[in-house]
Amino acid sequence: MIPLRRKQFPNSKAELAEAMEEGLRRYVHRTEPIVTIRARVFPYLDEIAINFDGARLEPRLPVFPRPVGETRSGVEAASVTISGRHVRLQSAPVNLQLEASDVVFHQGRDENGEALLIVKSVRTGHLVVSAAQADLENAIREIAEREASKQGIDIEQTRVSLRARGARSLAADVRLRARKFLFRANIDVSGQIDIDDTFNARISNLKCRGEGTIGSLACGVLEPILRQLDGQTLSLLSFPLGEIKLRDIRITVADTMEVTADFGSVG
Repeated sequence: MIPLRRKQFPNSKAELAEAMEEGLRRYVHRTEPIVTIRARVFPYLDEIAINFDGARLEPRLPVFPRPVGETRSGVEAASVTISGRHVRLQSAPVNLQLEASDVVFHQGRDENGEALLIVKSVRTGHLVVSAAQADLENAIREIAEREASKQGIDIEQTRVSLRARGARSLAADVRLRARKFLFRANIDVSGQIDIDDTFNARISNLKCRGEGTIGSLACGVLEPILRQLDGQTLSLLSFPLGEIKLRDIRITVADTMEVTADFGSVG
C-alpha cells in the first residue's frame, strides 16, 4: 500500500508517478527519482519501476494508513520491479530485489479522505533480500558500542557468525570483547530462527555466556530480554496482504546472508 497524499486518484501515468514518488519519500531518502512508469494506455501499465538504489530507509518500520470503506479498481501493471542495491537500514547496507507480474491495484481512501494505492492481486512474485555478514557485523558493533558506552564499557572487538541449518533455519553467534577499566571479558550471545511448513518463524535457544564480572553484568542485563524472546513465534502469513500469499521462503548463508521469497495470489 502506498499513500498518494492527495484527494483525487491520479488519472494519468505522469500523475500516478508523481503521487507515488511523494508517498514513498515519506519513508525513503534518495536524491534521484524513485518511480518510473511506462504505459501506452492508462490505466493499463506496462511497467512500474521503483528504484531505491543507494537510498536510506527510516530506521523504524513504516506505519501505513488503513483503507476506510470499499476499494475499487485502480490500475493494472504487467510488471512491477523494485531495485534496492546498497540501501542503508540503520548502519547496515542491505540489497533488495523484487519482481512481480500481472499486478492489480485498487484505489482506496484513508481516514482523512486521501487516496491510497493498494495491491489487490499478483500472479507471481519473487523477492530477494541480502546482506553481507561483514556489514551486519559492523552494524551490530556500532549498536553494541553505543549501548555499552552508557555503562562505561568499551567494546574492543565484535565477531558475528551466521549459519544456515537448513533451507528455513538460521543460527547466529555473536561474540563481544568488552573492557571496563583494566578488566576484559568475552560475552557470547547465540540463538536461532526456524520457519516451519506453515510459515511460522520461531525464535529459540537464546543464550548469553559471559566471563568475569563484566560478562556476568552484561548477561544479567540481556537474559531477561532473551527469556522474553525465546520461544516467540511470528506467523509470516499474518501480514495484511489481502489476496497475496507467501508460497515459499528460503535462507542461504555464505559470505552473504540471503532470504528468498516467492509469493502470489490464490488461484
